[in-house]
Amino acid sequence: MSTARLQVNLDALAQNFHRLRQRGAQSLPADCVAVVVKANGYGLGMHTVARRLYQEGCRRFFVASATEGGQLRGLLPDVHIYVLAGAARQTLGDLVAQRLTPVLNTLQQCELWSTTPQAGPAALHIDTGMHRLGLSWEDDLSQLPALQLDLLMTHFARADEGRDTLRCLQTQRFADSVAALRDGHHDVLVSLNNSAAVLTDQVTPESLLDASDGPRLDRLGIGLYGVNPHTEREGATAKQALANVATLEGQVLQVRHVKAGATVGYGSTYCVRAPGRLVTIGAGYADGVPRLLSNQGHVFFRGRRLPMVGRISMDSLVVELTDETASACDIDEGDWVEIFGPNLPVEEVAQQAQTIAYEVFTGLGSRLQRLS
Repeated sequence: MSTARLQVNLDALAQNFHRLRQRGAQSLPADCVAVVVKANGYGLGMHTVARRLYQEGCRRFFVASATEGGQLRGLLPDVHIYVLAGAARQTLGDLVAQRLTPVLNTLQQCELWSTTPQAGPAALHIDTGMHRLGLSWEDDLSQLPALQLDLLMTHFARADEGRDTLRCLQTQRFADSVAALRDGHHDVLVSLNNSAAVLTDQVTPESLLDASDGPRLDRLGIGLYGVNPHTEREGATAKQALANVATLEGQVLQVRHVKAGATVGYGSTYCVRAPGRLVTIGAGYADGVPRLLSNQGHVFFRGRRLPMVGRISMDSLVVELTDETASACDIDEGDWVEIFGPNLPVEEVAQQAQTIAYEVFTGLGSRLQRLS
């Protein structure tokens, strides 16, 4: 039995899925929403997450690689699976055999897929200012080889910012690219919005896309898992709309009384200032607790935040209770404490660890007991 566990609330996951589909008084049809389950469902368990979202009506999924696509295909044989890495010679066999849809990012990928026997539909990624993956909006798209396209997509670079000055420009560039491709691909889906764009409070610039440019497909990622993707205070209302999905907990291994002057952990980086108790928790950086939380993070137990002291170890961390706190906090061996979750938001934990919630989630250890 593990001394660290991850609780995944699938009802909350479903709630977020339907919340993110909302458009005023109406909801987008399930076929106009895709979910991103790459990196093992953002660290929470791809199979568990995908199975529940399938039950909620989702039929379109994004993964990073053909390997992930094959794993998902084995679970859900009748869904549409997009592979963000696109097509490569070494993955062609898997893409075709598993009926995966590559998101083509380069002219070379387009040429490769167009000459692949039994190749199915593909998606085309237009880079409108991210400069990461995709054909540039400045490319002559009329030179593309013959392809059966079912999706045109782009990716906003700064939708997580309250004042995204690039978003309208990216949308206009994408609209121009869609127009250049429209004659040969009349029924293609178009996709701009990620979670941050869906949840933004600003007026959407999607009006720059004409209705004739095709039906929209929103791509739901981090927001689906209960995380506010916004980096500024403007995202506070978005957070209130999302339910907590993931809770990381560690079990109390030992409670010891210590005197003032006792030092804690490797390097003795913390010195106890007054008599109290040290509580050792069975969760460490091997379980995904960021080491940068050493001497600054907290755990939550029965209404109280207890400070982490000393360096976080591979398998454990230590929290301190002063005598005053201990009298009101009856903690003992076998108890479970929250490391992040409804009382300690993962966004706050990530900020303390000088990172983002995406990295905290995807860094969760494989030995964690995952419960849902």
